[in-house]
Amino acid sequence: MRLFILLFLAFCFSTYAQDIAVKAISKTTVETDTFVGVDEYKSLYHIKDNIFYKKESGKTYQFNDFQLGDLTHADILNPLKIVLFYEDTNTAVILDNTLSEIKRINFNQINEFRNIQFATTGIDRNLWVFNLDLQQLELYDYNRDEIVANTQPISETIELQKSNYNFCWLLTKSGIQKYNIYGSLMSDFKLQDVITFTEKNGNLVIANTTSLYYLKKGNTEFQLIKLPKIDVKQLFLDIENLYLYDGETLHHYQLQLPKN
Repeated sequence: MRLFILLFLAFCFSTYAQDIAVKAISKTTVETDTFVGVDEYKSLYHIKDNIFYKKESGKTYQFNDFQLGDLTHADILNPLKIVLFYEDTNTAVILDNTLSEIKRINFNQINEFRNIQFATTGIDRNLWVFNLDLQQLELYDYNRDEIVANTQPISETIELQKSNYNFCWLLTKSGIQKYNIYGSLMSDFKLQDVITFTEKNGNLVIANTTSLYYLKKGNTEFQLIKLPKIDVKQLFLDIENLYLYDGETLHHYQLQLPKN
């Protein structure tokens, strides 16, 4: 019998633990459609005109295949195996650190057809995929073309998916659910008005319509992040580095986290 902890938190962002201060690091003008993130090597990733870009010191790489339709989502968890997903053609593309194609997975052509809404990085040669037909999250081994694990059907519409190697988070209108690699529900946070969120090492930063909040791995109390007013379009967390994009400027802050 699988052992898991199921947390139900009726939380409306009205109460939270001690606030988290930030230190402003930089502001950079970035002309793009979608800011994706900044990796541990400080390379910046973004999407403009349906082209995926990587910018590092003195070099720019790009990937595009317009026949795949709109680039729906890009996952840079592993900079050596970046995952792009094109919902129009039900296709995931895996790229190396120079944005050269390693593998292409067309879910229309695999042994058991799957209509996929999201595809993000999983452990080893696995992808976390959300199966729209069965309304369930699945861990898909693209090397062996088989499902390793899956969740029970999820009744709510999935608005956003984030993952690391061992866990996956799903955003719905009622909150955020966390699943492990066995398909077990680990937590279910009932949250209101969440626009987007980002994850690093199990820690979350969540944006609602007015503020940003930090949830430390293993905790159930959200902490308000004390920031100037920013109209956040996209955000990205890398350890203590928080990147916020407002549509014109990329704001880089360092979270002043308690040392404990």
